[in-house]
Amino acid sequence: MPTEDARPVLIEVAINGARDKRANPHVPLAEEEIVDSILACVEAGASIVHAHAGEAVVGGSGHHGSSAYLRSFRRVREFHPSLLMYPTLPGGGPGTTMAARLGHVAELADAGLCEIVPVDPGTMNYGRIDAQGRAPTHDQVYQTTFADVAWAFEFCRERDLACTMSLFEPGFARLVQAHANAGTLPRACIVKLEFSAGARLFGLSPDAVGLEAWLRLFDSETIPWMVTLRDGSPADGLAQLAIGRGGHVRVGIEDFGGERTPRNEELVAEIARIARASGRRVATPQEALGLITRTQGDKA
Repeated sequence: MPTEDARPVLIEVAINGARDKRANPHVPLAEEEIVDSILACVEAGASIVHAHAGEAVVGGSGHHGSSAYLRSFRRVREFHPSLLMYPTLPGGGPGTTMAARLGHVAELADAGLCEIVPVDPGTMNYGRIDAQGRAPTHDQVYQTTFADVAWAFEFCRERDLACTMSLFEPGFARLVQAHANAGTLPRACIVKLEFSAGARLFGLSPDAVGLEAWLRLFDSETIPWMVTLRDGSPADGLAQLAIGRGGHVRVGIEDFGGERTPRNEELVAEIARIARASGRRVATPQEALGLITRTQGDKA
């Protein structure tokens, strides 16, 4: 029998992303579907929720409307007042600002519906191998400059908001650690270590070697972290590795790849079972913010 570990496991669920009904008939897109999916995921063990509203980014400004999030998040909060929920972060680049990219987050925070801010701390070539196995040749770049990151962290600190960060490449982790060393990283935060099981050309290998490489790049004892696997399922081994090292796990239809078409709550339940089998209980929504609040080794 596994030894009981007192640290609860946070399970984040990314309920939809850019997926549509052709990819998975269970992807929630309409408001009612989004609310029902979130409630089912919390029942299964999720304590953090990431959602796309199903409405387009406005123009080329990097702005994303808040109205759809306001409606769905408000309805969920009637059942789970402490649940951490956050929207998508529009892409950056020429003509955009972090103030515009986080405008909808500010509106949600002002409404008391968002206590955690998405910040992807770095810039990367964004692409994937196509169905014929050819490498991408486009010029798409996902951009968040050093100045953008500094602005976003100050935004979080001034508003006393938590921060969630996707680390797509190793340099992202080193920047997070640099801010931690300088005392400019928000006190409540979590990093998501990105792995790819398929054609996406970012992240590290979803195995013990890849996980160990990530954990060497930042202080994983003081900065909370979770794993996420794109185009695959962390339940196939990565979740066990992360949970065994004291980490947390993200799942959901946005990230999933495989032959089956699961519901979000099914993916959450799989991780909850793995956590319990590993001797760690699943965190509740009420515990989530405390679990991502750093208490040691930071200068903030």
